[in-house]
Amino acid sequence: MSKKQAEELLRKNCSFQVSLRYELFYSLNALLDPNSRIHPSWVRAARVLVGDEFFAATAKLGGSWEVWAALPALMPGPMANPSYEEIVASLRALSLPTFQKKLLRGLIHSEGVLEPLLKGRLSLKGAIARVPAGKREWISHIGLFPYDSSSPQIIALEFLLAEPKLFREAILKGLEIYWRKVFKATWAGLEPQLRRSLEARERLFHSCSFAEFAKETLLRVEVKESKAQIKAIRGGYQLGFGEVEHCYFLPSAFNDRRFWSAFGEEGQTKTVYFPYFDPNLTVEVGGGENLDVAVKLPVADPALDPALIFRALGDSTRFAIAMLIARTPMASVELAKRLSVSKPTISHHVHVLREAGLLEETYANGSVELKLRRAALEKLSTLAISKFFENHEKLKLSRSRNQ
Repeated sequence: MSKKQAEELLRKNCSFQVSLRYELFYSLNALLDPNSRIHPSWVRAARVLVGDEFFAATAKLGGSWEVWAALPALMPGPMANPSYEEIVASLRALSLPTFQKKLLRGLIHSEGVLEPLLKGRLSLKGAIARVPAGKREWISHIGLFPYDSSSPQIIALEFLLAEPKLFREAILKGLEIYWRKVFKATWAGLEPQLRRSLEARERLFHSCSFAEFAKETLLRVEVKESKAQIKAIRGGYQLGFGEVEHCYFLPSAFNDRRFWSAFGEEGQTKTVYFPYFDPNLTVEVGGGENLDVAVKLPVADPALDPALIFRALGDSTRFAIAMLIARTPMASVELAKRLSVSKPTISHHVHVLREAGLLEETYANGSVELKLRRAALEKLSTLAISKFFENHEKLKLSRSRNQ
């Protein structure tokens, strides 16, 4: 199969869907994460509305917010548009060992430690210590590494390992309260906006290549057309176009960290979900009161990695872009004119700068203005020194080309 045929097949297997599957859980993540920057008025009002009943029901989870974001992975892969009742039923239907294993897999991302952990041959602390270096950035990002017994995420997972039945009961009780008191009304107000977002993105999808669409929609993947491959920006996960059985694009008001999922057994085709974040969506708590009118917030900043920053600035065109937007914020179209390069080329370079954490993006009137993040460069020296001189992990060195 040619590369063109592979992309055509992939595109035929893509569809757009307004779905509760991720929004229910990602909204809970935003509600509880103290570092969340999206929909601040909604968060404040929702925290009042859920009340002491919700926090009492979920107290044994340690206040964990990342646990909620991992729960969509427990539902069947093809379950693209479940109702609230179907979501709850699917969580109830899982055997406790399966519930444990799927949730741990969704959070730790390391198959090698799962079986010893579940069979009691490893403590959670021991399992976290054995997670491969390539996954350390992820588990550090969600508060699992280094192991800290007071971390909300560690408290939740220790409870999951010790009392899986009580853990699931706490999850389901918290969901019931949250849906009844907050998100049922929030969803009713949000759904029409999601449909409008979906229609706009679907038009875009049919007007450009898959790689261009991924960049324009800020998907946290790199689409390698030359290899007919989708690659995660971090973590090394790769997926060939031909391995995708179906791909769903779901508009999201809450997935500002741009999580995405692939479901399927090793060696089999996958169902892929991209809950793409649309920063132009506003959120109501209920009763018709729109608490976030005109609040347009950027995508959450990625964790800074000196290697990604050096790679981003090591290219002459990207360095020129950085120089221009450090002085004056401007849109991609203007950059293309100033540098006499094509818009797809600018889109590629902007994508690399974004993933390195070097961009501030302001959304206005359907366009995006780019500005260089001064704070990222100010932190670069400290980050690099820590990486070179204070990091005691075993080095894995490789060359970019044969010499």
